[in-house]
Amino acid sequence: MFFHALQAALSVLVLGVAAGGAGYPVFQRLGTSFRGWERLVLSLLGGWGLLSLVLYLIGQINFSRWVIFGVTGVFAIAGIRFLWKVWRRGELRGPMVERYAIVPAALVILVLLVSAIAGLAPVTGDWGSDTVAYHLLGPKVWLRSGVIRPVADNCHTAFPQTAETMDAALYAIGGRAAPCFANFLTFALFLGVAASLAKRCGVDAAGSWWVAAIVATMPAVFSGAHGAFVDALYAAFFLAAMRVALDAESNVEWSAAGVFCGLVMATKYTGLMTVGVLAVCALIFRNSRELEKWRRTLAGFCLAGVAAVLVCGAYYARNWVLLGCPIYPPPPGLVQFCHAKYLSTQAVLDFHRYIWQRGTGLGRGPLAFLLLPYQLTYHTSNFNGAGGIGLVPLGLAPLGIYATRKKAITWYLAALAFLLTLAWFLTQQESRFLINVYAIAAVFGMIGWEQAGIFGGRAGRMMACLLVGMSVLYGMFLIVKPEAEPMRAVFSSAYAAKRSAEQIPYAQSFDYLNHEASVKKVLILDRSVPPFYLEKNYVKPVGQWGEISVPGVENSAEALGALGRLRATHVLDVNSEVAPFQVREPAAGLRLVFEAGNQRVYRVD
Repeated sequence: MFFHALQAALSVLVLGVAAGGAGYPVFQRLGTSFRGWERLVLSLLGGWGLLSLVLYLIGQINFSRWVIFGVTGVFAIAGIRFLWKVWRRGELRGPMVERYAIVPAALVILVLLVSAIAGLAPVTGDWGSDTVAYHLLGPKVWLRSGVIRPVADNCHTAFPQTAETMDAALYAIGGRAAPCFANFLTFALFLGVAASLAKRCGVDAAGSWWVAAIVATMPAVFSGAHGAFVDALYAAFFLAAMRVALDAESNVEWSAAGVFCGLVMATKYTGLMTVGVLAVCALIFRNSRELEKWRRTLAGFCLAGVAAVLVCGAYYARNWVLLGCPIYPPPPGLVQFCHAKYLSTQAVLDFHRYIWQRGTGLGRGPLAFLLLPYQLTYHTSNFNGAGGIGLVPLGLAPLGIYATRKKAITWYLAALAFLLTLAWFLTQQESRFLINVYAIAAVFGMIGWEQAGIFGGRAGRMMACLLVGMSVLYGMFLIVKPEAEPMRAVFSSAYAAKRSAEQIPYAQSFDYLNHEASVKKVLILDRSVPPFYLEKNYVKPVGQWGEISVPGVENSAEALGALGRLRATHVLDVNSEVAPFQVREPAAGLRLVFEAGNQRVYRVD
């Protein structure tokens, strides 16, 4: 495990430096309203996305390990030069030198440490785990095939792939532990952008650290920031776009805002909606009665729009060309106009039904919406992405909004948070999808904490301190408790093996197939079997969401009849919750070579 940890750490270091090299030319030219440490955070964050874009574009032609090493090496050399300049200019000195920031800094470091250690544990889970089902499946298949293509049997691997492309690079350089381990870096960048937003709203250095600590200890935020999930990275890009757009004046600054908007849309489909909300709110906020200033703002918006399209366009254009629709699976508005490759109309409708049911969350209707502040604080276990957001948003954020009600930025952020929440409420209610709003709420909560002494005197100050203390400590408890198991697996190989055997479905069959030299290509008959654990080439005719990955083969019987065309050397058959064993004994042309509980492996003779 020590070797795997060292290799993973090295890969994060190399890619982090390369990200600095990719982001330096754009983000180091931001204006004087950004402090040195803010430009550093934005450079690393934006560079992470731009490096992913470069790898993605090249990967459409060749995605071999040597290509990944070469591209990363070029940007890493530029990154070393960039970091040396930052060091010499003293830009690494920031809010970390504040004496009063020791406690929140310690909380942030502790959460990041938990994320890093737990990320080293072997990945486990069944087809219900997004990490296993598609976030890490795509990168493994891309590296085996040497090209970035949607995995035909899982439509989710066609989602915008900024995070997953970097996961593939981490796999190539750092091995199996690197992608989940690296989440601590993207999580830290998200917290850095949240602190930058707090500074822009007038919070002092120590208060910015407290904003980072409050956000870091929200279990709902942590749930979207580890395990190769993309929600924290997505929120970081969104907050960065919002932060840069607040003060953008020059073409470079508007371009930077556009790049971040493009990365939002290149990370999740919901970015198309949230970037639209951000653009409307920012345009209203930047409105000016001075005609010349208003013209410059409109020109800047146009420039940002062009930059955003250039960044995200490749992902949607690729899907349109290869899969028949830029958004795949097609949403309700496009399903009648696009012919989705691999997916029947019924499969698309079933997917829409699943998303609607999963997104019901805390109910629909005006009353359910009005109760959201209370429900998100105390009852997030009722829906996916659970864990709570602490007491600060509900207890102190209203006071922060009231105290700064005369500032334009307050109304801008409040309107933005409201519209984002409304859009989330009407679509898919998973708590981790609202991380960007939680960061805004934490900023207002910090302002409310600072104002508590003014409004309530010493008693008010003490009550606010108690509320913040209870919030972060309880959040830490809810974060650390479930991560105790994977952290134990990191330090105990025996426990890691036991955990894998218990939590990996059909682990014995995967172990046999991965270590048997005669296995070249595996036919998987059951759609619930997660091929992530298979290190060999495979074909899965019926995918997780009803995808038909092989033309003319729509079920297991037809797949067994087409073994010659599929060129499979082995067949994996299981008795699952979806279907019983599909191979009837005795099976012509198949020889049973391995059997365990509810799983059989046949060799094709």
